[in-house]
Amino acid sequence: MRSSQSTRDAACPDWENAPPGWVGGLARVRLGAVARGLGRGLPWRSVLGVLLVLLPSIVAAIYYGAIATDRYVSEARFVIRTASKPANALGGLNALLQLVGMSRSQDDAYAVHDFLTSRDALQQLAARLDLRAIYGHPAADAVARYPSFLFGSSDEELYRYFQHKLSVVVNNTSGLTTLRVQAFRADDAQRIALAMLELGEELVNRLNARIQQDAVRVSAAEVARAEQRRIAIQVAITDFRNRELILDPGKSSTLVVELIGKLAAELADVQAQIAETRGIAPNSPQIGALTERAIALQRQIDLERHRVADSSDGLASKIAEYERMMLEREFAIRSLAAAVQALETARTDARRQQLFLERVVEPGRPDEATMPRRWATSLTVFGFNVIGLGVVWLIVAGLREHASAAHDR
Repeated sequence: MRSSQSTRDAACPDWENAPPGWVGGLARVRLGAVARGLGRGLPWRSVLGVLLVLLPSIVAAIYYGAIATDRYVSEARFVIRTASKPANALGGLNALLQLVGMSRSQDDAYAVHDFLTSRDALQQLAARLDLRAIYGHPAADAVARYPSFLFGSSDEELYRYFQHKLSVVVNNTSGLTTLRVQAFRADDAQRIALAMLELGEELVNRLNARIQQDAVRVSAAEVARAEQRRIAIQVAITDFRNRELILDPGKSSTLVVELIGKLAAELADVQAQIAETRGIAPNSPQIGALTERAIALQRQIDLERHRVADSSDGLASKIAEYERMMLEREFAIRSLAAAVQALETARTDARRQQLFLERVVEPGRPDEATMPRRWATSLTVFGFNVIGLGVVWLIVAGLREHASAAHDR
């Protein structure tokens, strides 16, 4: 018996007697362990070690194979489009949007993405749906249910938990945004996805309102100022007419000038008659009457000329004031027309900059649970388990090699 035992030990030495080099030492250790196990049976310590090493894989297999609750996934797809920004490429959905004068807006798609994954969106969603009751379903397992030993009952923990149940992905090529929501019941998944889409549309509407407000505010204020100026000058013209009892000093002065011309013509006729009468009958009694008439005509002409040329209250000064107000009114009318045109242009530009959330795929009601991916997740855990074991084993072997080399020296 002692001879056979020594033979096995010689065939399968331990790591301390391994040749130099950690690879050789590792191989000798592994072969020695296998040989000793086959020679005298696997001891309970070896079995326990293997179980501890593979514990993550075993736990994952047990959880995903027998405990994990099914989760339903509702998926929706949408695109953010606008009329002002050209698309980068004319293909697929971009070409379709270009046909109707629209193009996708990549920057705004990321804005909607960031909002849907934000705490503000979760608060608004929680105000519409009882998320704690939805994800705290009694039929859910203790790990996936909310709250659990992984996630507490605070709002911050709810936000962290919901990030594992929500997925928002923007496709840079097509511009489509894919929204996926997980829940323990199909109806809940669909309701949450619909509510998230509504929150996205409300955000787009708020952005449109801000664009409209920023683009039109200055132009609308300019229109209001132009209207006030137009009203003020019209009120001033009306007050002038009421005060002076003249509708149009220019037309009134024209009438006065015409009257002066007629009086001057009549005065010339009377003076001609006087001269003619004096030449024919110097002592004629008509000369006195004609002379009085000529004097009266001259007085009337002087009076009318005074009405026009008086520096303080004449038609000339009134005409100057009236023409100044009419000129201001003309400027006000033009300014108002330009402001109105600028306002219409601003509104047109604002409409071109407006965003639209176009639903491409409506949130559906799943008829089969697709989460969790039991086999894929279990195999992934096993793969990482093996990789981690290999890394640890290499580190330990390297440390032993260095320790052995130091001991030999």
